[in-house]
Amino acid sequence: MNKFAWLMLTVISIVSLFTQPWLTAVFLSINLLTISLYYLDKRAAIKNSRRISEKTLQVCALLGGWPAALLGQFHFRHKTQKKSFIRLLWCCILVNVAIISAAGYVYFDLTTVQM
Repeated sequence: MNKFAWLMLTVISIVSLFTQPWLTAVFLSINLLTISLYYLDKRAAIKNSRRISEKTLQVCALLGGWPAALLGQFHFRHKTQKKSFIRLLWCCILVNVAIISAAGYVYFDLTTVQM
């Protein structure tokens, strides 16, 4: 799964470079934020201090930070046993991929030169 997340992070970054360069910056920023939140939440869990809500982690994944969410989940060994969280994370991934696919279809359909 870790290799899949790295692959998706790389592929989406490269594809977004060909569409709009600012999109790459947004995508990398949300992923950096997401993996940072997973790190901070894991650290808080170890120290028994104030945690980051699961809702926040899921929203970051839904907004496009799901490759980093998968990396954070497996790299930090965080939220890997909670089945309800994992199911909701995969739902967020599917929704995000569907929205990005539909937006890409519309974008490339509108930019296609018709002869």
